[in-house]
Amino acid sequence: MKLDLIVPHYKEPWSVCKFLFDTIGTQRGILFDQIRVILVNDGDNILFGNMEEAMYKLAEYPYTVDYIVKEHAGVSAARNAGLAASDADYVMFCDIDDGFLNNYALHLIFSAMQEGFDICLSNFIEETFNEDGNPQIVNHNEDLTFMHGKVYRRQFLLDNDIRFDERMHVHEDGYFNMLAYSTLQMVKGKLKKVSTPIYIWRWNNESVVRKDKEDFVLKTYEDVMLTRQGICHEQKKRGYDDFYKASVVMTVLNSYYDFQKPRYHLAKNEKHLRKAEKAFRAYWMEFKDDFLDQTNQYVAEVAQTARANAVKNGMLMEQQDLKSFLKYIEHEVK
Repeated sequence: MKLDLIVPHYKEPWSVCKFLFDTIGTQRGILFDQIRVILVNDGDNILFGNMEEAMYKLAEYPYTVDYIVKEHAGVSAARNAGLAASDADYVMFCDIDDGFLNNYALHLIFSAMQEGFDICLSNFIEETFNEDGNPQIVNHNEDLTFMHGKVYRRQFLLDNDIRFDERMHVHEDGYFNMLAYSTLQMVKGKLKKVSTPIYIWRWNNESVVRKDKEDFVLKTYEDVMLTRQGICHEQKKRGYDDFYKASVVMTVLNSYYDFQKPRYHLAKNEKHLRKAEKAFRAYWMEFKDDFLDQTNQYVAEVAQTARANAVKNGMLMEQQDLKSFLKYIEHEVK
């Protein structure tokens, strides 16, 4: 069994990237000839700022690093290029500023690979800071939002035409994961779970996600809606009717609760809020009928999950009910 780690790179210096390569090199209980890093340079041209020095550093590790250079097109295109170059049994998509949490992380993955799976969900941890500016560790269990800690059987992805949508440059993880997971359910594939955290989403001050952590989703809401719209379109096109219905209802409710967050209504965020409302309105006008076709009971059941997530992410209480919100979006947002 072989595993390819697909790692996009774009302008990150060696000081940021070294941790990932080091944590791969210190893995125990595996054979290094069974793993390969496919490093995809997304149009940066000069790897880590000095090509000759970079290749010398990478050659010191006990595993193979294959290097691909492509025109700049974003992280989704880079990951697709890495997947196209892979010939391994399994693939894992890693961010170049992250790493593995312990020296037996890949041993756990290889043990799961021996049993066989189409998708493996392993727990991961996130480095972040609380409201007081103090370091904080967040545990992510069975998460389908982020790419971190997930491993896929390569042939499963190929057979079911599962790729990253190259229009998406942020929030692309959720689209890929939901497409893969809903496909897994439709084809009755095999899901494996690893409860031990194996991957660490490291804090990086220069990361596009971390620069403005509290308001990042609001400021990129057009991209959020592109992701949510994209998965609905794809599930509908593929005939995943139950998943499509669930995605439409969850998208409307998630968006509703997003807009109930008090900080989104601060004066400094007014411009971003108006743009976000327009982005959601376009979605609502397209999928309105399918949402309204659902029973009140079904919507209420989904709302419980959506609301719980919203509370965890900073919603204190609803500022308006769902019906009033949707009426406002449809008739007052231009």
